[in-house]
Amino acid sequence: MNIYQEKLLDHYHDPRNYGKLENFKAQAMMENRSCGDAITMYIDVEESSINRISFEGEGCSVAMATASMLTEYAQGKSLEDISKLNMEDVTKLLGIELTLSRLRCAGVALDSLKRAVAKYLDQG
Repeated sequence: MNIYQEKLLDHYHDPRNYGKLENFKAQAMMENRSCGDAITMYIDVEESSINRISFEGEGCSVAMATASMLTEYAQGKSLEDISKLNMEDVTKLLGIELTLSRLRCAGVALDSLKRAVAKYLDQG
């Protein structure tokens, strides 16, 4: 097992920022209907940056680990930077190549995060 696989499994078994964030400014839930992954992201924003972030959900190791890693990555980042994230950025963050079906699993977390940011921006 390589270091990236170990990191992914660590985030799956011990997800960071898991649980519903209190006093969030926006939330979004996305599902991967083909396999049952469902991730809800909660964000709190201060001065156009993510001040606090958390997630809830269930899914495979890739979906859950990606959500955990994205919450760590997004903390303190500008909403503009988060809006520009794409799957290539996520695969770099994960550090492993994913099959097409696993890309969809990782995409649930990314889509949920980006949708939460879009919802926050639409409110303003």
